[in-house]
Amino acid sequence: MPGSNYDRDLSVKEGFVLKKFLVKWEMILVYIMVLINVLLAVIKPDLYFTHGTVQSMINAGLDVSPLVLGMVFILLLGDIDVSVAAQMILGGMVTGLLMDKGLPSLICVIVGIIVCMLCGAFNGFCVAFLEMPAVITTISTSMLFRGIVEIVLGENSLKNFPKWYNKIGWMNIGGIIPLSMVLFLIMGAIFIFVLHKSPFGRKVYIVGNNPTCANYSGISVKKVKMQVFILMGFMAGIGSIFFIGRMGGGLSSSMGTGYEMTAIACAVLGGVSTNGGKGKMWGPIIATFIMAFLTYALGLMGIDPNTKKIVIGVILIVTILISTINKQMIKDIKLRLFYHNNKNIEAINDRTAAAVKDMKKQIKELEKGNASDKAAQIEKLNKKIEAAQKECKEKSAQWWAEQQENAKKAKERFK
Repeated sequence: MPGSNYDRDLSVKEGFVLKKFLVKWEMILVYIMVLINVLLAVIKPDLYFTHGTVQSMINAGLDVSPLVLGMVFILLLGDIDVSVAAQMILGGMVTGLLMDKGLPSLICVIVGIIVCMLCGAFNGFCVAFLEMPAVITTISTSMLFRGIVEIVLGENSLKNFPKWYNKIGWMNIGGIIPLSMVLFLIMGAIFIFVLHKSPFGRKVYIVGNNPTCANYSGISVKKVKMQVFILMGFMAGIGSIFFIGRMGGGLSSSMGTGYEMTAIACAVLGGVSTNGGKGKMWGPIIATFIMAFLTYALGLMGIDPNTKKIVIGVILIVTILISTINKQMIKDIKLRLFYHNNKNIEAINDRTAAAVKDMKKQIKELEKGNASDKAAQIEKLNKKIEAAQKECKEKSAQWWAEQQENAKKAKERFK
């Protein structure tokens, strides 16, 4: 009813705050990406400013981009899929074999993508309906899919793929804008909408945060997980197009090793929690570009591929550590370091700090005003600040002494 309590808007609306925006994780990723480019421009200026270098950096790193987009949904569920690279290679192999049989290229590509989706569906069935751990399931299916490819291809390679694969891998629109980047950004925009604006995206967040709560809310957790793993399979199929295009239109059984780790690294670097339910889509999109620039930059500096893997591994560990740091952890560290693990000392210090902050604010307001007794009021407030700080210091010292005495007595009691 209009005007009744049921008509109230209880949502908290906060306007755009520049300070908060500039320190968001996604903005920090932008700073990192700019820093990598600046360092590369300084270290290798002749190469960096050569026409086509930046485009090559982007093209070389975006073959993993479809896997990153799908992996975000998997991680948001609190699951993981380490079979995506094997799915990608299997789907590419099916496309190549059908092309060798003389079938229309479009049919070959569609069948390859469907095979990847079936692989994803198998993973989803094992995880959602058989309740098998995602990591064990996908390690097993990765070996299964890789094994199939190795049996079928052996030492042979496939080279008969649609001509437009190479265009997706290396073509620059107008000689400036990489086609792979345009396609990636279009897919990214679609995934942002699906995750942040659609009912399906909201279900993914709910399931990732609390599957039990999601079940009681009427959400079919098994169905959502199944759909996400099928989506991951679909993106692995799309990834095979990017990957084969970047490889120059060739495919062998040994290719694509480690791509699943790169996809996971990009998603986690982008701020997606491996525990599920936390993360946004635009962070991994930026992180994919960072990984592309970083990998290419390390190559230009003469760093060998194994060292590149070490760098990516370190980045993954650091970003996971950063994601585990929260306000409560910082508060606990502060309690141990500054307040001797005594909550009474913490409480009086926090209360005093809040009171002092309020009084200093009053002093600033008085300084701006024209009150006749301004000086007297400011002096009074300054004395109150000194008294509050003195009392806080004395109380803290007293409670710390009591805590030490109690600890000493307890130690003597158990001798």
